[in-house]
Amino acid sequence: MGDRAAAKRVWELFAELLEYPEESPVDMLRECRALTPTVPSDAGAKLAEFQAFAEEVSLGRLQEEYTRAFDMDESHSLYVGFHLLGESYKRSALLLELKERCQAHGLDIAGELADHLPVVLRLLAACEDPELTDEIVGEAVRPMLEMMAKKDAEPDGAEEGEADRPPSAPPPYHALLSALLLVVRTIPTSDPASAVDNGGAAVHMPT
Repeated sequence: MGDRAAAKRVWELFAELLEYPEESPVDMLRECRALTPTVPSDAGAKLAEFQAFAEEVSLGRLQEEYTRAFDMDESHSLYVGFHLLGESYKRSALLLELKERCQAHGLDIAGELADHLPVVLRLLAACEDPELTDEIVGEAVRPMLEMMAKKDAEPDGAEEGEADRPPSAPPPYHALLSALLLVVRTIPTSDPASAVDNGGAAVHMPT
């Protein structure tokens, strides 16, 4: 996404869409799709897929599907550090750094952990440093989403004795994650191993 203003709004919209729904997301989906000239057409198609679902169901059903997608399935938890670092001191270090970044940008995370994907997306929207933004995407957001996509691509019932189990339909909310991944894949990233410390402005994944 070359247009920074459009990118910021896209981050904001995805942050809202990936929060537990308290109202219909249809208007936000329409706005996000309206920005699709700045993002891949396939992302627009995934947003349209989720919009079609959201237009047909009640808020209660949306809430049920959100819980099924993210709270009842550990493989699709929305906590970035959990996927990349597990429950370890390295994740604690990442949480601390992200919290400090949020505070520096005036973001109130309201008791949520700082590596919650919507929080990280709001940080991207608030950040005025393109190098820092690209680093957060390249070292945190994109790797998490790629890991989820890889799990989704694995054949259902891969465990022993389950090979003949019919595939189950993925939660509709997974279409939002697919759309977001298609967006972040458009952002050029450098090799983290060759990244140069720019005076403390970067968010470095603990090693």
